[in-house]
Amino acid sequence: MLNCIKMDLYRMFRMKSFYMIWIILAAATIFTTSMSVIDYNMLEEEAQNSTQTLQQESTSQEEPVNLGMDVTIPTQPGEQVTLYDLSYASLHGKFIALFMVIFAVLFSSSDVSSGYVKNIGGQMKNRGNLVLSKAVALFVYTILTMAFYLVIQAIAQAACFHELQIGAVRDFAAYTGTQTLLHYALLLICMAVTVIIRNNVFSMTFGILFCMNVMVILYSAVDKVAAKLRISDFVLLRYTVTGRMALLDMAPSAKACGEALAVAIVLGAAVTILSSQIFRRRDI
Repeated sequence: MLNCIKMDLYRMFRMKSFYMIWIILAAATIFTTSMSVIDYNMLEEEAQNSTQTLQQESTSQEEPVNLGMDVTIPTQPGEQVTLYDLSYASLHGKFIALFMVIFAVLFSSSDVSSGYVKNIGGQMKNRGNLVLSKAVALFVYTILTMAFYLVIQAIAQAACFHELQIGAVRDFAAYTGTQTLLHYALLLICMAVTVIIRNNVFSMTFGILFCMNVMVILYSAVDKVAAKLRISDFVLLRYTVTGRMALLDMAPSAKACGEALAVAIVLGAAVTILSSQIFRRRDI
C-alpha cells in the first residue's frame, strides 16, 4: 500500500496538468481580485452618493443557493477588505473547487488511459488499494492547492488593494479548514465517478455541474417529494458536500463545522470504499 501511495504521488507531481492548473488558478485569482477592487470601489461610490442609510438585517435563515458561480466579496462599503473576505468569496462560490475537480478527474483516469494500471494491477493482491492510494494522493493535492491558493491570494490582495489584512484569524482558520475537507470530499466523489464510469468527459462534466450548483434542481425536486410525504424540515442540500460548502457562513459555529465535517467524512468514505470495491472486482 505504501509503495502504491509513493507511486501515485510521484505520478501526480510528474503530470503537466498539475502545474498547468496551478498556473491558470494563479492567473484567475489575480484577475478576480482585480475585479473585486473595481466592484468594491463602485459600492463605496454608491454608498457615498446615497442619501439613505443602508441597513443589513441579520437573519437566522440559510441563504438560498442559486445556479451558477458567484465570486463576490462580502465586504460592506467602508469596511476593510481582508484576505478572509477574498478567500471566502472563492471558496464559498466553488471557484477553487472548479480547478480542483478538473485535476481530480485527469489524475484518477491517467493510469487507466496510459495503460499503467495493467502493468501494476496484476501484481497486487487487492487492486482496490490502487483507488485508496489515489485518495491519499488527492488529499495531499488538496492541502497543497489550498496552501498555494492562499499564498497567491495574499500576494494578489497586497498588489491590488495595496495592503494585506488577514481578518478574523479564528473564524478564518475554522472556515478554511472545514472547506478544505469539504473540497477533498468533492474530489473523492469525482474520483469515484471517474473510476466507476471510466469516461473523462462525463466525469468532468459531472464535477463542473456540481461546482455550478446545477444539482440544486434535483435537490429541490427531492425536497418537494419529501414534503408530499410529510417529512418535516428535510432539506437535501444540508446532506451534500456542495450544499455544505455554500451554507457555511463566515462566522461558523462549532455545530456548523461539525455537521459539515460529518457530511464530508461520511460521503467521502462511502464513495471511496464503493469505488475501491468496484475496481477490485473489475477486469482491467
